[in-house]
Amino acid sequence: VLAALTMLNVHAIEQNPKYANARDHFRSAQFSKAAAGFRALCTSKNDADACYWAGLSYEKLADSATPLGCRIDAKAHNYFVMAIKLSPTDPVYRDALFSFLLDNSDCSRTALREAAAILSATLQSDPERASMSERLETARRLNGSADERLARFLLILPRATYRIAPRRSTNDCESAARRNLSSVTALAGVPGRDRV
Repeated sequence: VLAALTMLNVHAIEQNPKYANARDHFRSAQFSKAAAGFRALCTSKNDADACYWAGLSYEKLADSATPLGCRIDAKAHNYFVMAIKLSPTDPVYRDALFSFLLDNSDCSRTALREAAAILSATLQSDPERASMSERLETARRLNGSADERLARFLLILPRATYRIAPRRSTNDCESAARRNLSSVTALAGVPGRDRV
């Protein structure tokens, strides 16, 4: 993520303080605020970089809601796809979506098929193609393992309950994640970590 932060377009940040503000929220792990800032830039300016960063922000939000973050993961997916549509030749956006699909295949039945489509669209001469192919095969093996199938089965009821529950804003989700983290660290007796 730090490497990706350095890739933010410095010129665009200097021209638009909203970029800097959203970037600062991302750096300080305020992912819902970062997502909102990048989302606004993505949709208002058709900015591929802002869409990419909105996707990363939503991905981080979903990580804090694991294993119930699939709804937020869907938002991340949409913004990664928008970044690719706006800048189809940028390998950074392609690689971000590809990695996202492999990492979140438990939330989507079509994630590995979509990752395979990205791989097949990647030129044979692309230096990342061999690595992408290997990562996809590893994800397929892991996704088909007995442990993974059991984990998906055990999460059916909690995820279904989460899907039909009233939707909360991402700020509510972030606050809940912070409360959960605070209570876990307090129970574990970690000194000085009672507030996040």
